[in-house]
This record gives sequence, C-alpha cells and structure tokens, in this order.
Amino acid sequence: MRAQILQTATVQFVERGYDGVSMREIAEACGITKAALYYHFAGKAELLAQIFTDYLDQMAELVEAGRARPGTVEERIRWLIGKIFELPVEQRAIIRLARHDVVRLNEDDRQSFGKAYSERFLQPLADLLAQGSASGELRPFDPNWALWVLLGMLYPFLAPPAAAVDARAVTELLDVFFHGTAAPASPR
Repeated sequence: MRAQILQTATVQFVERGYDGVSMREIAEACGITKAALYYHFAGKAELLAQIFTDYLDQMAELVEAGRARPGTVEERIRWLIGKIFELPVEQRAIIRLARHDVVRLNEDDRQSFGKAYSERFLQPLADLLAQGSASGELRPFDPNWALWVLLGMLYPFLAPPAAAVDARAVTELLDVFFHGTAAPASPR
C-alpha cells in the first residue's frame, strides 16, 4: 500500500504541485480513507520527503552505474542521461518538484535531503567531469560549473510540457554540451 501511495502522490504532485493536492485527494486517488493514508504518512510533507528520498536513491544508483561503466567520460555521461530520459515523465519531473517544493520540508529534512543530493548525485557527477578534464578527454574547466551547465540544459526537458524527448533530442543536447555549437574546423 505504501508504494501505491507514493506512486499516486508523485503523479498528483507532479501534475498539480504540492499546494494543489490535499491528503484527502491522495487518499481518494488511492482508494483508501484519510485515516489509512495517515497510518502510513504523518502528513503531506513527510510524504513529499519520502518521494524525494526514493527518487534520490534511484538517481544515485544510476549515477554509480554510469560511473562504473567502461568507456570514456563522455560515453558514460551519455549513457546516464539516456537512462534518465528513459524514466517515465512523472519520475523525471521529481527533480523539478524537488527544486520548487523542497521548502515544504521541515528544516531537518530539507538539510538532510540537500546534503544527500549533493553527496550522492551532484558530487559524483562533478567528479566524473573532473576525471574527463584531468585525463585530457575534456578541456580544463571547473567541474561544478560544468555540471550546472549540463543540468541547466536538461532541466526544461524533465517535466511537461517539454517532457516528450526522444533519443535523437538527447543526443543533440549532449552534442551541444560536449562539443558546443560551432561547426567543426575545416581541414586545411
């Protein structure tokens, strides 16, 4: 039942935002009473915190799988971003939900999530970019800055209305990130 509640609440929060959904509406969508919902979650903020935690667990697993793959840094990042865009839109959109509604969490949960997000998602990706820069595969840059550029490019495509992204679009986006928009130099 807990998994069904989380799945239903995720869809509702993504579609309507935290403020646009009540615990009563989540309970009704799950086909349970409010009392049954409150048995599993003390309140809407706790439910949201669990959605964020579960999503971070999923993203951290993908990041680690991408880092562990053989290949160049570019190939590993392309694999990882491809996997993220294979997720259902309501799963991809949680990152936008978190960015907008993390303030709904109590201070301890907000700090805990922020620390875990940095340690389990941001830093491993920045480390991967730094590895590419250190090896000469990628040009020298601040890996944290480069990571925010990459995430900024992805952000509009994580949730509706721009969520319908095919493999070609992901390839184009990553081509711009890794190789810029300038035409390749002509051989002399």
